[in-house]
Amino acid sequence: MTPPTTPITPSSGSVLDEHRTSPGLLLALIGQEAMRRLRDAHTAHNLKPRQFQILGLLHDHGGLAQRDLVGTMGVDPSIIVTLLNPLEADGLVARERDPADRRRHLVTLTAAGERHLADASAAQKQAEDALFAALDTDQREQLRDLLLALRDGLAVDPESACSAVAETVRYG
Repeated sequence: MTPPTTPITPSSGSVLDEHRTSPGLLLALIGQEAMRRLRDAHTAHNLKPRQFQILGLLHDHGGLAQRDLVGTMGVDPSIIVTLLNPLEADGLVARERDPADRRRHLVTLTAAGERHLADASAAQKQAEDALFAALDTDQREQLRDLLLALRDGLAVDPESACSAVAETVRYG
């Protein structure tokens, strides 16, 4: 014979309600949605999120040694090669031997790469605008400041903060 069960009645301070509104869980759930939307914006431009990151790094730095891309992105050299090959085949980046050191490959953004990055950046901005549509300008600025404070608070030093952001940007 089974013992009688007592029906569970919701309480005003239920564990599930508390967890549904916890900042950490909300951040994780919203982060998943943000990653999906940003990934969709990038893939609509035939880019993987890491390739978008490469184009952005090359734009910001005016070109980098392939080894520097590996270090900045914190990935294995073989990963960089598999990301660069299609970008080079599509004419978005150029790889050349460094005339000063033939062992180094210099990677630069082409004019077509600049245009492609601008288009993909606009798509990303559109995705972000849709994601944050419920917030006014001041709230968006406040959210950005809070997220930066969280990022900085989690970092042991500025370099690991950049690594954490780079890991996040990779979406996986």
